[in-house]
Amino acid sequence: MNRIRLTLLCLVVGCTAAFAQTSREELLSHIELTTANYANYPAPTGHLTPAPAGYEPFYISHYGRHGARYMTSDKHYRRLCKQLDSALTLGILSEYGKNVRGRILAASADAKDRAGLLTALGGRQHEAIARRMFDNYPTLFSKPITVEANSSTSRRVIRSMEFFCGELAKLNPELNISTRVKESEQYYIKSNKEIPVPDSSTDDELYHKLKKFKQKMLSGEPQMAALFTDPEKAKTFIDPFVFADDLYNAASDMYCLPELNIRLDDVFGEEGMIDGFRAYNASWCLWEGLMPGAKQSYLRIYPLLQNFLDEADAMIASGESGVRLRFGHDSIVLPFAFVLGFPEAIGATDDMEDLHHHFTIFRLIPMAANIQLVFFRKPKSKDILVKFLMNENETSVPIPTDCYPYYHWSDVSRYYRGIIKSSGIDHAMLVHPEEE
Repeated sequence: MNRIRLTLLCLVVGCTAAFAQTSREELLSHIELTTANYANYPAPTGHLTPAPAGYEPFYISHYGRHGARYMTSDKHYRRLCKQLDSALTLGILSEYGKNVRGRILAASADAKDRAGLLTALGGRQHEAIARRMFDNYPTLFSKPITVEANSSTSRRVIRSMEFFCGELAKLNPELNISTRVKESEQYYIKSNKEIPVPDSSTDDELYHKLKKFKQKMLSGEPQMAALFTDPEKAKTFIDPFVFADDLYNAASDMYCLPELNIRLDDVFGEEGMIDGFRAYNASWCLWEGLMPGAKQSYLRIYPLLQNFLDEADAMIASGESGVRLRFGHDSIVLPFAFVLGFPEAIGATDDMEDLHHHFTIFRLIPMAANIQLVFFRKPKSKDILVKFLMNENETSVPIPTDCYPYYHWSDVSRYYRGIIKSSGIDHAMLVHPEEE
């Protein structure tokens, strides 16, 4: 039996890892994916493997990123508007540059006083995810169960929680839904900065490599040549790399605001947008400590893992049914997927030129990204099964199973608690004093 379980595990990991690879052809056929962590939430495959005979869902444990948003700062627009205005005054803005300036001014005006706020699309994304969750598990949501939700203190995250829970309430008004935002719970909703992370001897070298790689991918030279009649004069007050980076962020955020009918990716063209994606794909991989040799900042996500484990055990022990929703940020979803061992999040390389063939953030942290653990039980059995969903698609974890995509909770809990214990993190940092 163990041999069968291990064979199944190897097959599943191999297939999913192959799926995680990204080709140039895929990006060219879905150019919106080149916006990296700005990418809009993709429709899930819709394939959910039926549970083994007799098992019914009784608990869902979830962590989700906020939906589509405005850029978190107006710094990109401020720089772009100032620089393009200066070029216009100097008479070095090309006709195409004047056209781009008009679009930048319109997008900037719409974004005024809205930095970081959820867009209308962001609300719709969470409503759709809630609706699919409801439809996928009708036997669970047909009951007057408790749905408990909390979020980070960010306004866009709170609004995402409200849209999600509001949709569930419409679908079944008898659900007992509670929402909260508590400062005392941020230690697991966000990265816990109090957890010490050992320095890496190669971290500085990796950041130096990343800087050079980003400057290569977003050199700004094609944009300078296209937007200015005298690029050399423009360079006296414009840093080409920063200029390209600002334009890439603005172009990416336009996908979060489809109602504006403004597009800016023509400033880069298809190849330029792919280069921008590769720059930010490498950045996120290094920032979150997922790249070989990087500082292991993902250790600060362990309180969230502890919370998932403890709350699941409490629900199982209670014999009741319910739904647990947590809402936060991409900077948590990404390392949490890595900590859980999802094939989509592992296998990164420090070869930044080749990284996107092995690790792609649009599969992991598009707007409204989420991780769900769905629990199943059957009458007169103590065996609890759980399956893992990455953005609503079934995925695997590095634990042997004889019923993939389902895993025995006893194996899952033992495995992850062992990881936490081996980390050496003080238990007091994993569990808030109020919860002791």
